[in-house]
Amino acid sequence: MAKYGSATSVWLDAVDASAFFNEAGIDISVDTAETTTFQPGASPAWRAFIEGVASSKVTLKGFYDATNDAALFGTVRDGGSVLTYGPQGLVAVGDPARLVWVHDSAVAESSPVGGAVLVSAAFAGDAAVGLGWALHPLAADSGTTTGATRNDLAATATGWQAHLHVTAVTGSPTSWTVKLQDSADGTTWADVAGGAFSATTTPAAQRLVSAPGAALRQYVRYVATVVGGTTPTVTFGLAYARNR
Repeated sequence: MAKYGSATSVWLDAVDASAFFNEAGIDISVDTAETTTFQPGASPAWRAFIEGVASSKVTLKGFYDATNDAALFGTVRDGGSVLTYGPQGLVAVGDPARLVWVHDSAVAESSPVGGAVLVSAAFAGDAAVGLGWALHPLAADSGTTTGATRNDLAATATGWQAHLHVTAVTGSPTSWTVKLQDSADGTTWADVAGGAFSATTTPAAQRLVSAPGAALRQYVRYVATVVGGTTPTVTFGLAYARNR
């Protein structure tokens, strides 16, 4: 079913960058090397190839904003950024998400005399792209919460990755933590090994990557725990992917 592009979500580190851009895209490609040999008598003959190194690139285009512009330039040469892209929007649990660990490779601005000031950014991926799902849309949670269950229909043993984007914290909690849990039946739950994000009390972004071949059972959810503070709230987005 076709989807309208206006709902697209872009989370970049601790910023919801969706409102600043009107075009986003991801390109995933694999190098190939030709291995065609002579094929006497073959009709028709076919070329042969082997797969090489994969790569990814994310591009964003939109409008200048002082805050967003500072964030974009701040990611240049900063060692890497957590980027989560939702082509149809990350507004519900299970919405498709693309998880990419990126390096900001280019930021450009242009100022047409008769139009809005424009900005564009290009990001080079630095790891396998996670083709996964939203586990918590970008929204505020109050206190300690247990998220909705995501049913992936089958367990896997191919490893996984997860992105956490915290964009706002109020109420001055002394600690806020979030962890992944999985289940074989949707009833009995256990913490995912390596699935706990570091505690934070300020806007931040984190990326978790499991050990190669790590197991993840069929059902997945999150548990967030707040300690201290005065009516604390945390605004965050969370997505995960099973490696393929």
